[in-house]
Amino acid sequence: MLRMPEFEYHHPKTAEEAVALWNSLEDAMYVAGGTDLLPNMKHKLFTPKHVIGLTGLPKPKIHISETQIVLDAGVSLHLLATDADIVEELPPLAEAAGLVAGPQIRRMGTIGGNVLLDTRCLYYNQTEFWREALGYCLKKEGTWCHVVGGPKTCVAAQSSDTVPVLLALNASIVLLSPQGERELSIRDLYTFNGMDHLKIEKGELLTQVRIPRPKKGFCGQYKKLRTRDSIDFPQLGVAICGRMEGDVLAELEIVVGAINPRPKQIKGLANFLEKPLDDDAIEKICALVQKQTRPQGSVHGDTSWRRAMSSIFVSRALRDLFT
Repeated sequence: MLRMPEFEYHHPKTAEEAVALWNSLEDAMYVAGGTDLLPNMKHKLFTPKHVIGLTGLPKPKIHISETQIVLDAGVSLHLLATDADIVEELPPLAEAAGLVAGPQIRRMGTIGGNVLLDTRCLYYNQTEFWREALGYCLKKEGTWCHVVGGPKTCVAAQSSDTVPVLLALNASIVLLSPQGERELSIRDLYTFNGMDHLKIEKGELLTQVRIPRPKKGFCGQYKKLRTRDSIDFPQLGVAICGRMEGDVLAELEIVVGAINPRPKQIKGLANFLEKPLDDDAIEKICALVQKQTRPQGSVHGDTSWRRAMSSIFVSRALRDLFT
């Protein structure tokens, strides 16, 4: 049986109180739904002396204005997947949230936790006994990355389902610290470093996710590759968001997740805008996606197969959405 390490639990009533607590305590971590942090604590990937619970904060809500959709960080993935306004306005985000794990975890997991999800790896997300037997890994306790076969680079994958969609939607997050609030684009949040993949300061608390409201005619899809459809993390996640004006493609964003420490935003798509999206254009877009998608072996599944599936998923989505 895996036992939880000892810690002291704190239950603030406001985000400001939570941030003040973090800064007054030694070795503290925030916890919302706990669907990722608590298993990691049992595996002794994290052993904080203090855990600051966020369930006592005001009830999280979804706020919709003329220009943006704002999600409080504590909004559950279940609510995100089923809320009528989100399903209508942001169908790929609702779809991605609905594909996270299973229904029990979606009831507990939050959008804030999914955005800040720790990177994952076959050699990292194991029990302490397993890691010790292997000689540990570069991300935790060790000096060697077993994926790349070297001591310098960690390629644990950013495996959130909602993040590729949020990147495609050009979303941003609001972070709270003792110095006040700051807004950061999600496109600037992640780094190509599995050990330190978030550009946030220690103790900052994510309070909101802000998404610009799409223009009329927007559509999108999220496609997820995994071994078991019931619960698994993605082996590959592809978000496609776009818009047609008449017979030509007006907007297109494609982001591939679960392949590297940072989601891959596909470059070169501007060359296909203001042109018809015919079979030839779709084939060229899919070739571009496959060329830029380079999965690492940090999650289950053959890397060549996962790379090939990226273009197949994009082809299916483009034909479903625009033809």
